[in-house]
Amino acid sequence: MSSQVRSLEEAAELIIDIIKDYLQVNTLFIAANDGYANRVIRAFNRYENLVRHDMHLPLLQSYYNLTDNQADSVILIPNTLEDARTSDLPITKQLGPCSFVGIAVKTPDNQSFGTICAMDRDPIILNELQLSFLQSMASFLSYIIELENASVTDSLTGLYNRRFLSHLYQNGSDKQFSVIFIDIDDFKEVNDTYGHDFGDLLLLEIAERLQQSVRKTDILVRYGGDEFLICFQYLVDNQDIQFVAGKIKDSIEEPFSINGHMIQISASIGISSTHGAGSSLKELISDADHAMYGIKQNEKNL
Repeated sequence: MSSQVRSLEEAAELIIDIIKDYLQVNTLFIAANDGYANRVIRAFNRYENLVRHDMHLPLLQSYYNLTDNQADSVILIPNTLEDARTSDLPITKQLGPCSFVGIAVKTPDNQSFGTICAMDRDPIILNELQLSFLQSMASFLSYIIELENASVTDSLTGLYNRRFLSHLYQNGSDKQFSVIFIDIDDFKEVNDTYGHDFGDLLLLEIAERLQQSVRKTDILVRYGGDEFLICFQYLVDNQDIQFVAGKIKDSIEEPFSINGHMIQISASIGISSTHGAGSSLKELISDADHAMYGIKQNEKNL
């Protein structure tokens, strides 16, 4: 099985293929929270198209939340129009009466990863063996998501790494981005003076300050050793970007206390944004990198 699974999407497709042969329901879909957004990653309809892969997520989000917030790992609703938890939801009114089964995908410490959901016009009746099977599929998906998250997360800071950007390149074509590229000035001198373990502690502190300077919806990436990247969706006004960049620069220039040593550092920052021009995120990152490099060179020449 592992030889067939190389990504979360492929794992979801495999799970859907297995479940659809085991349960003769009309609709199956898998939603996941990848740390960046909740999204339907795979959907299957046998006859009637109840749920599409491109369906507007805020509608499905209500079913996702219902399953995720359930005390038990499985929620079963024979008729969504007659159940108080779902009868008034916009998605229920749009789809009409359905039966619904949701299985939460969670880690052993109860962290939410996603859901596996089934829907049908007729009541879905599951025996103990079928319930156990669905829970096993949820555990398998949880394991795959853990591996996926680890592969796109920087092991030191916990921020996203450069591999995560490939997800944005593939899935962010319809979004307007602005990019801030940050390079810590003279970080090599810190490592040379105090050692790499000390430098790692400083990077952790820098990452924490960056997280405090941006919104939860902004995407913060450790791009390289002492380089960081922030991707903002729909923040394309120059004044807003300049304000955030100034806030970040001021934050980094505040002294750091590391193992009893006070460290004063600065950062060079480059900015780029779409301004409706349709530039790809990859191009924006390259533009911000070049802008940062130009600023750094100018500062050295002063």
